[in-house]
Amino acid sequence: MVKKVYFNRHSRKPHSSRDGVAAVEFALISPVMFLITFGMIEVGSVMMIKNSLTQASRIGARVASLPLSTSDDVYANVRNELQVMGLEHASIAIHPEVLALIPPGGNVTVSVSVDPSTVNWVPKFLKLPLSAVVAETTMRREST
Repeated sequence: MVKKVYFNRHSRKPHSSRDGVAAVEFALISPVMFLITFGMIEVGSVMMIKNSLTQASRIGARVASLPLSTSDDVYANVRNELQVMGLEHASIAIHPEVLALIPPGGNVTVSVSVDPSTVNWVPKFLKLPLSAVVAETTMRREST
């Protein structure tokens, strides 16, 4: 004997008053989640710039600490490092400017700064109120 199977076209769950709740919750929460996500991307990019500038300032300070180096050597090494990282619009400062005047054991400071709006790999989803990202490294001058 063949068993007949009957399908009830009204077998769906009855509609409830909570059907649109998920859509409303998503509409309320999604802007906050997108803001948090894009904010993390922006802050992460600024942190990456800061790390890159710190690396460049360390290289510059290391060159400046060598006894026979000049300010031009420091600028050249820092610019090369910044160019590798794609930060061509950074400004470099050495204190004191003339390295030959620093006695052995004296401090030399290399400061590198950049405006985040000039960096092309930083997304501009949010307008962060940063005028500049600065990294500074101080080392002692070596003796000959």
